[in-house]
Amino acid sequence: MNQRLRVAVLGRTEMLLEGARLIASAGHEVPLVGTCKASDTSQVTEHHYEAFARPLGADFFCTAAINAPAQLQLLRLARCDLAISMNWISLIEPETRASFRLGVFNAHPGDLPRYRGNACPNWAILAGEPHVGLCIHQMVDALDAGPVALRDHFPLGESTDVEDVYRWMRSRVPELFLELVERAARGELELRPQPEDPALALRCYPRRPEDSRIDWSRSGQDVYRLVRASTRPTQGAYTLLEGERRVVVWRAQPFDSLQPFLARPGQVCMVVDGDPVIACGQGMLRLTDIAIDGCAGAADAKRQVASSLRNRLV
Repeated sequence: MNQRLRVAVLGRTEMLLEGARLIASAGHEVPLVGTCKASDTSQVTEHHYEAFARPLGADFFCTAAINAPAQLQLLRLARCDLAISMNWISLIEPETRASFRLGVFNAHPGDLPRYRGNACPNWAILAGEPHVGLCIHQMVDALDAGPVALRDHFPLGESTDVEDVYRWMRSRVPELFLELVERAARGELELRPQPEDPALALRCYPRRPEDSRIDWSRSGQDVYRLVRASTRPTQGAYTLLEGERRVVVWRAQPFDSLQPFLARPGQVCMVVDGDPVIACGQGMLRLTDIAIDGCAGAADAKRQVASSLRNRLV
């Protein structure tokens, strides 16, 4: 028979919030909800978390100082069995994690022990991996090094982009959080330690918007991966038309030229059904969805880029 667990919610993102809703709907108690200021790209804010907590009668706080004495006391008084967490902006220290009988569990979009750290789906696409992982792991002192409770994978095909990955995650993260709590309630929670060999772990470091600037001297395949790894919900891969106007490339397709060609990387070579085709260091890339500030839409932006075969993207 399932126990009714007391579960704390600590973090940000719509995925964590939806997981909390599923857990509460399944009959478990959520006596504590903690969050902090939402990121600029988040689909939900701290106000959504507060609105979730209020009808449950849950204690709510909004501060990044989760390890401060006042927050630590609040966590202890809640007497929660475990906490689910995602996208907390600072380290959750050992004393804070010890407030929960079973620990704090994080949803990590990486195939642990590989792809620890930041921007793991983006790096996986850039590296040409066959899949991206999703792990629910118990938090420990070291980054993303705790034992794994649940694991899933999403295949990365030739055209899969980071928006596809996040669409899958928005569905799977809440489901896996609920599965975690249900297994714990049945006494069936199994934690599998990660290998200790540091050579098996791949540390991924943060990416900045300027890392998505296109280098047209790279191969068409490399540029295509950058576009796929940088599209929504991130800022998009970008380039400059004639070195001046910023062009955001949201979608593209590899393009096979029917004949050998000579062109400068970044040069407009032709137009196919309104789409500019751009020379790369090797091969070509067809731009299917782009944006330029001041243009009415993608079609207008593409006309600007393709207005002359002398145009360059740099």
